[in-house]
Amino acid sequence: MKKINVLLALFFVVLLGNVAQAQDEISDEDLRRYALMMEVIDAMKSEISVLTNNMIKNQEGMTGQRYLELAKAKGNEAKLDEMGASDFEKKFMTLITEKQDERKEAIKQVNQILATKMLPDGGKAYKAIKDALKSDEALKARYEKIEASVKMAGGDA
Repeated sequence: MKKINVLLALFFVVLLGNVAQAQDEISDEDLRRYALMMEVIDAMKSEISVLTNNMIKNQEGMTGQRYLELAKAKGNEAKLDEMGASDFEKKFMTLITEKQDERKEAIKQVNQILATKMLPDGGKAYKAIKDALKSDEALKARYEKIEASVKMAGGDA
């Protein structure tokens, strides 16, 4: 959680300290902002695993191994029945899925807000960077260097 706070603070410093520029080319600054965004999103995603593990650990009658078995059913009632899931286990799996879905929705919202507020030209720049990283090896190499420096800075948290 401390890492998320540091990353959010970095985000706001970047947001307040830099004036957005409209450019045809993706700058190192845009890549740095994108890397900061991805670091925040990744930290939030990792919190889903922490939440799930804590729920399993704190629920009497549920083990990690049994959760993994039941998770393979992906909420399919018929598959859960085939696996011999009790009513308690079905309800527990539903609860976990609801909590995970809530977190995933929050991540989507944060990602959308960051993409529109942190990058020049908002969502267009985000999409352009995301798409370019899939196909442009030179850009990907630049991004990976920037991403590594962002992770090192965030690792001090």
